[in-house]
Amino acid sequence: MYLVHVHLWASSASGRLPHTTAADITGHAEEYEGLLHVSVHPDPEDRPVVGVYLRAASLAEAEAAAVRVWQLAQTALPSLAGWTLLRAEVPLLPQALPNPPPQPPT
Repeated sequence: MYLVHVHLWASSASGRLPHTTAADITGHAEEYEGLLHVSVHPDPEDRPVVGVYLRAASLAEAEAAAVRVWQLAQTALPSLAGWTLLRAEVPLLPQALPNPPPQPPT
């Protein structure tokens, strides 16, 4: 399972993402193979992040699948029309590495 962050941007005319965005995306992409869950981090309001949890064979496939899920939802939902996808990426967390690199002395 992968969590892919879909980073968005909107002009000031777009306002905030609707509070139903996660459910709306799930509803329009629920038949997409591998989609497990969608969450929305609405702040900052002009650059929200949509979290897409899905099953995929690799990190690259997960990121590509999250883009497709976003595109499906954006095509179907007029409330998402004014939003631009900036990037879709799995957040890599250094503390999740088995042997994190040593920290420089302070």
